[in-house]
Amino acid sequence: MAKLHKFENREVIATKVAITGAGDGLSKAMAVEPEELSLGRTVYVVLECTVAKITHQEATEADGLVRIQNLRAGTATIVEKTLVSEVLDAQRAKIDEALGRQALDFTGEGKEGGEGVSE
Repeated sequence: MAKLHKFENREVIATKVAITGAGDGLSKAMAVEPEELSLGRTVYVVLECTVAKITHQEATEADGLVRIQNLRAGTATIVEKTLVSEVLDAQRAKIDEALGRQALDFTGEGKEGGEGVSE
């Protein structure tokens, strides 16, 4: 895990993000290119954001501070899954690894390039 900078000589042990105006940016995009979204559909949204404010609060689970980074959304758009699936899958794998969960390899390739897999 990355080492975070101290704040006022106190350890910063985690970061969080709050995004404001995300709906505004996407609503502007949809005013130009309207799209009907159906209930239950998964959509992929790309946001351009500016770091607007940074605050710190006491961590509840350990001794230290949590750095809260407030982002103000600007331009936003809905994109096709193919544009973001690779980076989202990589992030899911990093999260699972950090939580101690291991993904099973059902591709038959394994770490040894598929040795021992019969067809």
